[in-house]
Amino acid sequence: MNYMGICGLSTERNKLQDKLKKILPYLFYLSLTIELSVVLHDRSVWMILPEGQICRVTFLLFALKVCFTKYSMKEWIWLTVFVVFTGFMYFVTGQNVALRSVFFVAAMRDIEIMKAMKYTFWLTLGGSILLVILSFFDMGGRGISTTEVFRGGEITTRYHFGFGHPNTFHCGILMLLLLFLYCYHKKLNWQAYLSLLVANFGLSLLTGSQTGFAICSLAILVAMGFHVFPKLRSTNGVYWAGMLVLLFCVGVSILAAVYADHGRFWTEGSWAERLDSIFTGRIKELHFGAPSVSARAAEWTLFGGNATFNYRFDMGWVRLFYWFGIIPAALFVISHLLLLNECRRQKDYMALVMITIVAIYTVVEGQFISLFLGRNSLLFLFGMYWGAMLMTKSDEYPGEELNWWRLLRHRG
Repeated sequence: MNYMGICGLSTERNKLQDKLKKILPYLFYLSLTIELSVVLHDRSVWMILPEGQICRVTFLLFALKVCFTKYSMKEWIWLTVFVVFTGFMYFVTGQNVALRSVFFVAAMRDIEIMKAMKYTFWLTLGGSILLVILSFFDMGGRGISTTEVFRGGEITTRYHFGFGHPNTFHCGILMLLLLFLYCYHKKLNWQAYLSLLVANFGLSLLTGSQTGFAICSLAILVAMGFHVFPKLRSTNGVYWAGMLVLLFCVGVSILAAVYADHGRFWTEGSWAERLDSIFTGRIKELHFGAPSVSARAAEWTLFGGNATFNYRFDMGWVRLFYWFGIIPAALFVISHLLLLNECRRQKDYMALVMITIVAIYTVVEGQFISLFLGRNSLLFLFGMYWGAMLMTKSDEYPGEELNWWRLLRHRG
C-alpha cells in the first residue's frame, strides 16, 4: 500500500514538473515582452507608464522562473554570490537593475536563446514602426522632427520619428542592426551588406547622427569582413583584439573623466580640446554640464549612490563608473572580458562584433548603460555562455541539476 502511495506521489510530481516545463518559457517571454515594451515607452515621447513599478513586476517574474528552474550545485553557489552582491548594490544605490540582470540572465536556462533574440528583434522592430507611424500623425505632440541648435552650434532640423531625440532613434537602429546581424548573418551575402550600408547612410541624412552613422557602418563593415574572409572567424587574434578594444574604450573614458575639470588642459589647440571636439563637447559636459554636479573621476565612489543616478550624461563608460561605483564597474568590465574569451573558445564571431561595437559606442553614448534590461542585448550572450564562463559544468561530469527546494533538502 505504501509502495503504491509512493508511486502515486512520484507520478504526480512528474506531471507537475512536465507542466512547469511548459509554463516556465511563457513566464520568461511575458517578462521579456514587458521589459521591451518599457524600453520602447522610455525611448518615445510618451511618458505615461510607471516604469519603475513595472520593472519590479518583471523582476518578480524572472525570479519566479529561476526558482522553478534546475541548476547545478556550482551554479546555485554562483547565483547566490551574484544575488548577495547585487542585492548589496540595490541597498546602496536604490536601483535594482544589477539584481534584475542576474535573474534575467539566469532565467534564460532552458530557453532557446537564439529564438529569444529573434523575438526581441521582431517585437522591437514592430514597436519602433508603430512609434514612427504615430509620430507622422503627431500623436505624441512632437511630430517627427525637431529644429534647434545642436552641438554643432547651428540651427538644424533633424528627424527623431517619435523617439524624442534623433540620436535615440539611431541608437534604436543600432540595437536592431546588431540583433539582425547576429540572428540572420548566415543568410546574408555581400549585396545585403551593401544594402544595409546604403540604408544607414540614408537614415543618417534624416537623423543627422554622425555617431550613429559611424558606429552602424562599422558594425556592417566588420560583419561583412567576416563574411568575405571566413578564416578570420577562427583566428584567436581577432578575439584578443576585441578585448584590447574594450580595454582601450574604458581607458579613454577614464582618462576623459580624470581631466574633465582640469582647466589648464582646456587651452585652445590643446590635445584635450581637440579630443573634446571629436567627442562634440561630451568631456566638458562631465564637469560643466550641470550646476553643482560633476561626473569627473574625483567624484566616483566605490559603490555609487542613489543621488548619482539623478545626473544623466552621454559618455556611457563614465556613466557606469559614476552611477554604480568603481568596484561594480570594474567587475562589469571583467565580466565582458570573460565573455569575449568564451566567444573566442566558441568561435562566436558575431558575438565579438556585438560586444566590440557596443564597447565603442558606449564611449560617447550612454544608451546601453541604462536602468532597463531591454536596452542591453548583450545580456542574451551572458545567458548563453554564463555557465561555461564560470566553468560550472564539464563534459566529463555535468553534475546533478536541482531546484532550489531540492537544493535545500540536499544540503540538509
